[in-house]
Amino acid sequence: MKFQEIVDNIGPAACIVSIEKLDGGNYGKVRIVTGNRSYIDTIEKPMGDMKMLANKFVPDTEYTDYVPRDLNFEGACYEAAVKKKCVNSYAHPTRYYDVWFNMSFIPLYPDEENISYCLYIVEVNLKPDAKRMSTISADIASYVLETCIKLQNPDDFNAAMKEICMDIRDLCDSEHCCILLMDTEKRKCSVLCEAFSKDTKLLPMDTYVDDAFYDIAYSWLDTIEGSNCIMVKNGHDMDIIKERNPIWHNSITSAGGKTIVLFPLIFKSELLGYIWAINFSDDKALKIKETLELTTFILASELYSYKMIEHLKYMSYTDALTKLPNRFACAEYIFDLINREVSFTAVSIDLNNFKSVNDTLGFKAGNKVLIEISNRWKAISNDTNSGTTDYITRINGDEFLLVIYGYNDEAALRNAISRYADALVDHLTVDGCDLYVTASFGYAEFPTDASTADSLLSNANLAMNEVKKPNSSDHILKYSRDIVKNERTLEIENIIRKALKKDTIYFNLQPQYDMEHKLRGFEALARMRDLEGNFVSPGEFIPVAEKVGHIDKVDSMVFKKATAFFSSLIKKTGQNMTLSLNASARHLMKSGFIDEIRELINSNDISPNQLEIEITESILIDSADKSLHCINELRDMGIKLAIDDFGTGYSSLSYLNKIPANLLKIDKSFIDKINANESSKQYVAAIISMGHIMGLDVISEGVEEEKQLDALRSIGCDFVQGYIWGRPLSAEDAEKLVMDITCR
Repeated sequence: MKFQEIVDNIGPAACIVSIEKLDGGNYGKVRIVTGNRSYIDTIEKPMGDMKMLANKFVPDTEYTDYVPRDLNFEGACYEAAVKKKCVNSYAHPTRYYDVWFNMSFIPLYPDEENISYCLYIVEVNLKPDAKRMSTISADIASYVLETCIKLQNPDDFNAAMKEICMDIRDLCDSEHCCILLMDTEKRKCSVLCEAFSKDTKLLPMDTYVDDAFYDIAYSWLDTIEGSNCIMVKNGHDMDIIKERNPIWHNSITSAGGKTIVLFPLIFKSELLGYIWAINFSDDKALKIKETLELTTFILASELYSYKMIEHLKYMSYTDALTKLPNRFACAEYIFDLINREVSFTAVSIDLNNFKSVNDTLGFKAGNKVLIEISNRWKAISNDTNSGTTDYITRINGDEFLLVIYGYNDEAALRNAISRYADALVDHLTVDGCDLYVTASFGYAEFPTDASTADSLLSNANLAMNEVKKPNSSDHILKYSRDIVKNERTLEIENIIRKALKKDTIYFNLQPQYDMEHKLRGFEALARMRDLEGNFVSPGEFIPVAEKVGHIDKVDSMVFKKATAFFSSLIKKTGQNMTLSLNASARHLMKSGFIDEIRELINSNDISPNQLEIEITESILIDSADKSLHCINELRDMGIKLAIDDFGTGYSSLSYLNKIPANLLKIDKSFIDKINANESSKQYVAAIISMGHIMGLDVISEGVEEEKQLDALRSIGCDFVQGYIWGRPLSAEDAEKLVMDITCR
């Protein structure tokens, strides 16, 4: 949260207070982080005979630099900042100076590791004003606190906003309250929520909101003329509205409005919408204005975050070209079916010889083909009379995934799949050319053919690849255990077994840097050679090791060797670095995993915060509860956690905010395309923004070009890893790199 923006939007003197949390419910230093102009003036230009210990405000200094220590003040700060309770109090004139202090302490979220924050609002008066003290400040503080609480990670954001809208209507004692959202990019507006009093004759806002209403709503900003709101309390005020904005005046009066208070919801200079109350209680005008001034700032901040997350979800769940759901949406869908214990089928679909379309007619024509095919399949999927429930998604390129459930038998299932094959019988006309496209379909059933999402999709893909073989006579094939294993897979499996037996698995270290080229640390990467000493690509042996159940042994060997080397390197150079270790799902789920990590730390005399465990998204869907328990144990030990290869797995994005992670790693596939078009760059920017919203640092993998680095700098990436600054290094070369840095 932007502290300065909060206090600058408050009229009375206000500041942000930080309080240091200590063990046993104790607290340490109490500091004034920042303040608005009114608050700073109380220090630099004190009222009456007030005298400060220092007459120059310095941000983030102890409050006792300015006034004598006051345990009552510290206690109120502790109640608000740490215990998250709203406090309202006032100081007797003889306590400090011959003035009255009306004070409100409001909790702020979120906390840092050992620091909590609260908002302190103080009204200084030379004479007591009991009526003002007993109503405004306490009510404002309580109301704002309730609003904050309702917006802290609600299960249903819209429902929370609806409740707040009803609260505001009650506060204003108005006939109608509404929150209207503005989409400046699409030039459209929509009603988020509204609340009515009983027996009202006012109509819902949807009655008035049409394509032309956006321009009317946008004109309200000009009517406000630089103020933070507009309040119409009587006929005189309404005449001013009529003069400034006759169209709006007519819409208010024709709808039955006699009084109105309207606040724009603006955050970071972006108009997000408006909130207003119509026909409110005139005798509450001052209280309404003062309360909503602070409440609307909080609402705008939350709406901004919500809008960003919703936009990210849309981008994350929708294929940009075809507008079909993408791999993330597919993952969510499959996760939901598994969670509900529904039997279903996953169908892997690949267009045959699609490369020839791109090679012959060009990529633009190829894209048109993909769009047309997607539209045909979307129509089939949306057919409610088909007898099955279908969900068609685009995974990548010319690869699609179809999920089907609700069929009675195998014949009904094959008939459902055949409808998608039959949709390709008619030719497609693209740029004046008639094209005929076919596809290969491979399917696997859950839970008959697989017990996890990853294995189900892998088996469906195996069946699809079998269809594509030259000697295959099928175009639709069910997964079977009889599908022949790849000979190379058997060979790799044999190499892995012997390498484990002879302890010849080794590691490389790839450096990670911040955006100023300062070394952050290294990622340990498993490496292997065959019996003749030839290098075996990790892209080959890692999947095989996972499939045959040896990946945990490979992990352990790399962990042990890399940690021992890293420990000696730190002791030799004194550098503060991080070692990232990749933990497979099988390894993480082993009962002795935590003990193994603890032994690595103890035997190598290494600090836990210098280790970082990288986990992949797929862990979250297959063993969510167990993996989260293990992850939390690691975090409690002080070990850093990273979400690896973000965007490539089949996990549920809804689980990401449950992981106490430190780092989000963006997969190389997204970096490769970051400069392909603005949409690709904005997609990466959205992921980075989401990571920052969740409190995570973000590192981009596979950075190879200066243009990619420049793009990542411009959108706020924190760290990079890739060939541009460092290929995977042998232990000796990694040591030389660190020694060179140490000697500079």
